[in-house]
Amino acid sequence: MSSSGPARLFRAMTAGDGVIFTLHRVLPASDRMFQPNKLLEITPEFLRETVGQVRDAGYEFVSLEEGLRRLELPRAERNKFAVLTFDDGYKDNRDVAYPILKELNVPFTVFVTSEYSNHNSELWWVILERLIADNDSLTIRHRSTSLVYPCATLEEKNEAFGAARDALICRLTEEEQRSAIRDAAECYGLDWRALCKDLILSFEDLREFNQDPLVTLGAHTDTHPMLARLSSAEDMRQHIQSGLDEMKDRLGLEPVVLAYPYGFPAAVDERCEAVAEEMGFVAAVTTQPGTLRAGSLKRRFHLPRVSLNGMHQNQRMVDVYLTGAAFVAYHAARRIRNALRGVMKQKA
Repeated sequence: MSSSGPARLFRAMTAGDGVIFTLHRVLPASDRMFQPNKLLEITPEFLRETVGQVRDAGYEFVSLEEGLRRLELPRAERNKFAVLTFDDGYKDNRDVAYPILKELNVPFTVFVTSEYSNHNSELWWVILERLIADNDSLTIRHRSTSLVYPCATLEEKNEAFGAARDALICRLTEEEQRSAIRDAAECYGLDWRALCKDLILSFEDLREFNQDPLVTLGAHTDTHPMLARLSSAEDMRQHIQSGLDEMKDRLGLEPVVLAYPYGFPAAVDERCEAVAEEMGFVAAVTTQPGTLRAGSLKRRFHLPRVSLNGMHQNQRMVDVYLTGAAFVAYHAARRIRNALRGVMKQKA
């Protein structure tokens, strides 16, 4: 699918005018055997290489707002662009990624979850990794139910993480998820507030960080809920507005772009898009893959992003991303799958 393969034949049709990259953390490579959150991490070396590779492919790195502005220009004036975005506000965005991006003069956006920056909410995926790494068995309780996961061996740890992750984001409600992971952390002696403080930029950090014109801060709700799981549009609005209010009070700014927490298809529905538009955002981004073109603005509250992640840290994969062909195939397959599911439901 790379530009040296079949996708090169379709690149002119599928590459689009721009691309927004999703990142979370930038950290030195680790030799730990158990790394279930590796998907969320890339190395500083890969970040540097990717910036050079994308520029060599003819893209200019711009701010997210500038990228959106370019999509409104006539096609002849639309130079190819790339945007870097970081979700959640990890300290390594400042300590590891920023020096590289500053040196290379690359603008970027950090999407801030306000209660993470207040160090008062649960990084449940990190908590879960720590609990499984440090124990031979893990019990997560909610209501009268106990979920027990053996995790003595590496294989068991990986299986436990996958099963517990699915339970936390699919079987439990948002409120149950938070209660269950907090209780588990406290039961096993893990200070989840200290963990959040250790990993996430405070509002004081963000205020200083935001002094550089290369840095833009965006909205990412207050406690990082999966918005589509919430019972009403008003609940969605409250979580988004709470994050906005905190950023305005603590930083004196009002973000114009929203990143939906999680951002995959089950996490973002039409209600989310309607709320984002009603609240006056210029645009909202998902984590659903795809490149950008002028037509993307017709659905500006459901913009795609491309994941730079720890599972695919190689130049060939970045080349595949830039062709856009893989995303066209992905969305076509998803439409076919959804259509087949609809047919099966009707038959049932």
